Amino acid sequence: MPARGSQAAADATNPFQVSGPLRPDAMIDRDEEAARLGELVAGGHSARLVAPRRYGKTTLLGRVLHDAAGTGMPTAHVDLLGVLTLAGIVTRIERGYAAGLRGAVRRAADAILRSWNVGVSLGGGGFAVTFRSNPSVDVESVLLRLLELPERLAARTGKRCVIAFDEMQDVLRVEGADGIIRSVIQYQAEYASYLFAGSSPSLMTRLFANPSRPLLDHALAIELTPLPLDSVAEYVEGRFVRTARDVGEALDALLQFTRGHPQRTMLLAHHLWAVTPPGSVADETAWVEARGEALRGAQPVLEARWEALPANEQRAAIALAVGASVYDAAVYRQVGLKRGSIDRALAGLHGRGEALRGPGGWRLADPLLEAWLAERGPF
Repeated sequence: MPARGSQAAADATNPFQVSGPLRPDAMIDRDEEAARLGELVAGGHSARLVAPRRYGKTTLLGRVLHDAAGTGMPTAHVDLLGVLTLAGIVTRIERGYAAGLRGAVRRAADAILRSWNVGVSLGGGGFAVTFRSNPSVDVESVLLRLLELPERLAARTGKRCVIAFDEMQDVLRVEGADGIIRSVIQYQAEYASYLFAGSSPSLMTRLFANPSRPLLDHALAIELTPLPLDSVAEYVEGRFVRTARDVGEALDALLQFTRGHPQRTMLLAHHLWAVTPPGSVADETAWVEARGEALRGAQPVLEARWEALPANEQRAAIALAVGASVYDAAVYRQVGLKRGSIDRALAGLHGRGEALRGPGGWRLADPLLEAWLAERGPF
């Protein structure tokens, strides 16, 4: 039994993480999606995650890689956010392998890279040092060799690799990069499985569903839908109970507001926990306070996202935020939209991950953005 001091420390620690990917054991549900992706990678298939921003794509990738590593498969997570050059892609892949490969597989990778003598290494400065000392190095050749590494590892170890490329849409910033990547990985079905995720649905569609792009149809699309509300309720209640609190009647308000949005669920639960003292029950007053804290904290980011939208997408977002049908003539005229512009505006919001189309029609994907716009005034 833990000491009283240990229990007090646990009670004082907010159990709802709001930044960065969650640990595999801290995920809310996603068991079905993780199992599906696990089956695909075990069979040598590639997959891409389709979802709005902040829907837990990176967390799910981590879960799948964790599960694959548990079966003995070497894994690597490659974060491509912000890459601008082929040298940057080389460095990111190098870092992903350095962080992910372990034991005998890591030693095999080190031996292979030393034999190639291309300036890539999984320790020390790696390719960044090589490139600074010799900017004229043939980076494309280096990238091609580095992409071969999973195949060479499989030949030496007999193990299939699982590689996750996160923020994959940013390779579009680098001319020809997707073609170089495809030229190698398309032949590796026996040796490696690839997972792709990105925060821009429109750019990910451009990468994998545009007939003019090399990665057309290379990866099966797995769509992430909102979290099941019963799973969310069980998760939130359990963490409140373990930290000597009761989520009480505020739980229904949280579920209704967040609508199964993964990150917003964690954020609102975090704030609700913070305003609920140990030994007490969260009520409507606590919920209102928590919601207000979340909106105030998110306001700078919401404003930046709002200002980045084209005018017609802003108009459509306002209509969606107030719960009206954007196709209602009275609504689209009041927000300044023309009937012929509605579909393009909604498609633009969808492509940016800002709007979803479900059985009930269109709505904003982010409940905080929706609440922020609604509070600013409808028109």
